[in-house]
Amino acid sequence: MTGRGAKKKRTGGRRANYAPTVDQVGYRKYLPSGWANWLGFCLFLFVGGAITIASITYIADGLWADSVAAVGMAAAMMYMVYLFGTTRLRD
Repeated sequence: MTGRGAKKKRTGGRRANYAPTVDQVGYRKYLPSGWANWLGFCLFLFVGGAITIASITYIADGLWADSVAAVGMAAAMMYMVYLFGTTRLRD
């Protein structure tokens, strides 16, 4: 039993519980944290890059209907890259 004068040892204080983790500070908050997120990040980045190049080619050739579809798909793929990069896995 502890008396009024005896305090238990504190480590870090209350604010330490609310501090961001190491992978949520700086540029690392935009990079994946787990192997599954890295896999999705790399795959969607590759496919999104390929569709972006295809959309540039369609615009240069004057195929406007194809270029609109390709730009939309490239935007969707790059949004998936963002989601895979910023979503954190739960333990």
